[in-house]
Amino acid sequence: MKKKLGSLFLAFCICLMSLFSPVMTFAEEGESTVLTIRIGGKTYENVTNGSEIVGDFDLKDLDFQVITVNGNKLENVGSKSTAKDSQGRNPLEIAFVPGDGRVGVTLTYHAEDDPVAANQAYGFSVAGITFANSEGNTVKKPTVGKVSSVKATAQSKALKLSWKKASVSGYEIQYSTSKSFAKSKTKAVQVAGSKTGYTIKKLSGGKKYYVKVRAYKNYTDELGQTVKAYGKWSSVVSKATKK
Repeated sequence: MKKKLGSLFLAFCICLMSLFSPVMTFAEEGESTVLTIRIGGKTYENVTNGSEIVGDFDLKDLDFQVITVNGNKLENVGSKSTAKDSQGRNPLEIAFVPGDGRVGVTLTYHAEDDPVAANQAYGFSVAGITFANSEGNTVKKPTVGKVSSVKATAQSKALKLSWKKASVSGYEIQYSTSKSFAKSKTKAVQVAGSKTGYTIKKLSGGKKYYVKVRAYKNYTDELGQTVKAYGKWSSVVSKATKK
């Protein structure tokens, strides 16, 4: 009899929890979450996984406002929303993946963290939304030529390198005792663009090293971040250090 009463009480508690717990609208397997979003005063409907939106965007400052999810209206859910969770975070999580004139965006809304009660039934995650700027508003990745005329001169436990100067932001040097550059001792050294040589010091005396050089140019991408565009590695040169 006690076991039966205990089972009935447990079932009653589960029913109560189901009545008061929010029902999340994450899409079932095989289904897609469909959003209506607003960016810069313009509304886009039927945005779902893999959607592509083309226009003249300021991609470094995309301001998202989610209006509906699967036809259900949301209140105050945007990248600059005043709604905050208990840790002071915006429940709308935005992940950016910059590209050449394009930005991939994943929107994830943690509805259970939103203090706005009306929103707590509508969680979602929409991946692969692509924003592409029109051709006139695209940041192009600069081309970087291959470094040429790389030479190595042996010194005591060091190698003095030289190469032909090019109009770039800088150079990167990679060296190793392994011809395949597979060993963990391989290092990369940043060299300013005005330099046409570099001395690698603190090497082992009487040891053969393999060296290659590549150039890079700094540029500002669609998100306003300074990034590097690299050229191809030069031909590998090898030289043994002096003892």
